[in-house]
Parts: sequence; C-alpha cells; structure tokens
Amino acid sequence: MDRANVLKPLLGGAALSGAAWAQGAGWGWGAVSGASILVREGLEAALVLGAVAAYLRAAGAGARLMRGLWGGVVAALLASVAAWWLVEGLLGAGEARMEALEGWTALLAAAVLFFVIGGLFHQAYVVDWTEQMRARARRAVGRGSALGLAALGFLVVFREGFETVLFVRVLLGQAPADAVAVGVGLGAVATALVATALARGGARLPLRAVFRVSGWLLLALALSFVGHGVHELQEAGVFPETPWWEEALERAPLRWLGVRGTLETLGAQTAYLLLLAAVFVLGWRRARLAQRSWRG
Repeated sequence: MDRANVLKPLLGGAALSGAAWAQGAGWGWGAVSGASILVREGLEAALVLGAVAAYLRAAGAGARLMRGLWGGVVAALLASVAAWWLVEGLLGAGEARMEALEGWTALLAAAVLFFVIGGLFHQAYVVDWTEQMRARARRAVGRGSALGLAALGFLVVFREGFETVLFVRVLLGQAPADAVAVGVGLGAVATALVATALARGGARLPLRAVFRVSGWLLLALALSFVGHGVHELQEAGVFPETPWWEEALERAPLRWLGVRGTLETLGAQTAYLLLLAAVFVLGWRRARLAQRSWRG
C-alpha cells in the first residue's frame, strides 16, 4: 500500500482535530473573559453601592434620598446602553476606518485595564473608591440633596458600565459572539447573586480571592487587547510590521491571546507587562516604607 495514501487521512484527521481544539479554545476564552469582565465590574459597583446605601440607612436618610440614589443607578444603566450604541456606531462608521478604529479602541481598553489591574493588585481600587463615595454621600445627606445622591448613584454605576461596554465591545472583535454572550450572561447572574447575598448581610464571601482571580484573568485580557490593537493598526497601515517567529507564534490558539509573530505586537505586550510590574513594585515599596514609618 502507498505510504502517502495511509498518511493522508491521518494527517487530515489531525488537522481537523487541531482546528476543532483551536475553535473550542477560542470559545472558552471568550466565555471566561466575558464572565470575568461582568464579575469584576459588577461586583465593584455592588460593593460601593452597598457601602453607600448602608451609610444612608445608618444616617437615617429618608425615602426621598434613597429614591434619589436608585434613580441615579437606573439613569446610569440607561446611559450605559446608550454608550454601547454610540461605540457600535463609531466602529461601524465605514469599512476603510474600521481596522484603525478597532485598533485604537483595543489600546484604549488596555490602557483603562492598566489602571484597573494596578489598583486591583494593590487592593486599593475598591477601598479608595468606596471611601470617596461615602464622603460624597455624607455631604449629600448633610444638604438633604436627593439630586446629589442621584449624581452619586449615576457616577458609581456609569463608571463601571462604560468600562464594561468598552471591554466587551473589544472582546467581540476577538472571540465568538455567542461565547462572549454566554460569559456575560453567567457573569451577570453571578454578580446578581453575590450582590443579593451582600445586601442581606448574612454571607461571608471570599471577595478578596474573587478579585485576585479576576485580576489575573483581566491581565491576560489586557495583553490580548494590546496584541490585537497593535495588529489591527498594522493592518490599517498605521504601524509597521516586522515578522518574527511567525511559524511558532501565528497559531490559532495563541491568536486568541493576542500573540502575533511580529516584533511590534510582542514588543508592545512586553512593554505593557514591564510597566505594570514597575508600578506594582513602586507601590509595594511605598507601602513598606509607610509601614516602617508608622511602626517607628
């Protein structure tokens, strides 16, 4: 029997298996990333709103002030939906500009994630934001201002809502839409369950562990955004394209993580990691110095 005839179906089967595995890896990456975005952003908003609402109840705020807070929350949700349509309109403005717009949007999302991840790893992002919102709530209660509390609720939710819109829209350009939708749905359900448990005050949840895990997942997502953003801008002719290890790096499973076989994409991802590490080390050293001065 001809050896080539024997090997051909085996190689064909291996190629099909590899393609199926790559497709499954991309689907799983999209679902996990979508869920991570919703859990991270949703939990932060829930924690801050819970802290503000608890303060209002303890301060004896009336129903009018509480309605002001939740009215701002509803307005922020509607504004987030409007932001989604605005981003969709910008990215669908024209085929000629599509690649450049998607590239810049991905890099903008990576820049926002830089600050989110940095604060997350320093365990200061939620705490500082919560204290700031409590201070605003105290001032609003002191003035008896329902409008001030509405603005507070709007700011808390729209901040997270806009970040969610930005991250999910960029993710849709990198992963299957049904995978992202499933992940977003699961993340929304998980966030609602946790928020309900927190509101009842009877559950001790490992929130620190949740934020740590989601922080590492968001780091992988940020690196993916950087790689895809630079690649889209290369396709649009904005950045040069210098091939490097294309055969090893230009594989479907790695593409879901934004890994491309060019010096520009790999250099941008490396620079992103190094800059984030530098910020982390500087923050860690500053915290150690503050601890020593306090003990001294």
